[in-house]
Amino acid sequence: MINYKIKKLPNGICLVTAPLPASEAVTILILVGVGGRYEKAQQNGISHFLEHLFFKGSKQNPSPYELSKKIDGLGASANAFTGEEYTGFYIQSDANDFEKSLGIISDLFLNPIFAAKEIEREKGVILEEANMRHDVPQYFVQVLAQKQMFGNSSLGQDLVGKPETIKSISRNDILDYFGNYSPKSTVIIITGNPKKFNWTGLAAKIFSQKSPSVKPKFAKIEKIKIATPISSETRKVDQAHFVLSTITYPKSHPNRYIVSLIATILAGGMSSRLFREIREKRGWAYYIKSDLSAYWDTGMIQFSAGVKQDKLTDSLKIITREIEKLKTKGPDSDELQRAKRNLRGHLALGLEDSFEIASFLAEELLYSDKVRQPEEIINGWQKVSKQDIQKVCQEVFQSDRMGLSVISSKVATELKKTIDLSK
Repeated sequence: MINYKIKKLPNGICLVTAPLPASEAVTILILVGVGGRYEKAQQNGISHFLEHLFFKGSKQNPSPYELSKKIDGLGASANAFTGEEYTGFYIQSDANDFEKSLGIISDLFLNPIFAAKEIEREKGVILEEANMRHDVPQYFVQVLAQKQMFGNSSLGQDLVGKPETIKSISRNDILDYFGNYSPKSTVIIITGNPKKFNWTGLAAKIFSQKSPSVKPKFAKIEKIKIATPISSETRKVDQAHFVLSTITYPKSHPNRYIVSLIATILAGGMSSRLFREIREKRGWAYYIKSDLSAYWDTGMIQFSAGVKQDKLTDSLKIITREIEKLKTKGPDSDELQRAKRNLRGHLALGLEDSFEIASFLAEELLYSDKVRQPEEIINGWQKVSKQDIQKVCQEVFQSDRMGLSVISSKVATELKKTIDLSK
């Protein structure tokens, strides 16, 4: 069980403290419910751009060098991340340096300068980040898959942005978009060893300064219409990289426990079906894995791999065969129990670190009014039956919910038949 306390600040910020007396560190995480899908088409990439700029100067640290000197001087770690529905900022340090760390992260978040020269300089950095992602096929195939599954909706946009939109973003655009960072969409988590500090008092005093504002909205997806069954890019690569995706359920849907077990059974570890069949038995791939994405209004399960060029079609046939077996026969009892223990173990290991606990609490509270304790999540997995697995597989693995994205030297036109699971 995670012990935590919640305090709602007058401006709407949710402040959460979770002491870990055995730790010698402290993590401060700020999670804001604004991300890529809140952007208009002409703003594509601005959430990610803004994330970069928070580290380029603030009131107390007007230059990136001043900020980095303070962080390095504490031996601390600070970074940020952008998702489709949120943006996060965090700092981890020695627990004895909590007050200094709080001063750094709060000033970065509350008082950014957004200097025009830094905006122009950072455009070059982000363009190179976009180039890097494009050059690495196992990354870029994920971009193709996101676009394929969610089309022209904001959820289908590349988080990094298009070169033309990155180049066109101005300081006024940044300032306007910063207005979306509403306190009502903000969760602040402090975890670790409190030492002598009054976490709640110090943090509440600082973050109460942020003025209330309207909570931003995005266009929800009423009905998924997949752009094309196969999205492909032909380029000179040694492997064929692919993502097979299917639409599942929103973040808080009761079937989320079942979907996570399906992903684990099929490609969640070295004993999973697809890892054994494609890597261990045949040696066709180095990596093969499953990933889950869940949003306010929809979700997705994906199976991705890099395989020998001439084994692409055969690999996809194996994946669809194993999916079909789960639909018709379900998992055997040992396989299902092993998957449940696998997820339980990963959850336990994932909550060993103060940052991971902070991330867990922040995401739970961003999407819900309460936190599911680890025991509740484990209980959700334990209740899943063989029949539940079959039923959900039959519902989600249908051709009108699925898409295949491929980057290969030669994409075979007959691949469409390998994802036809309607029969």
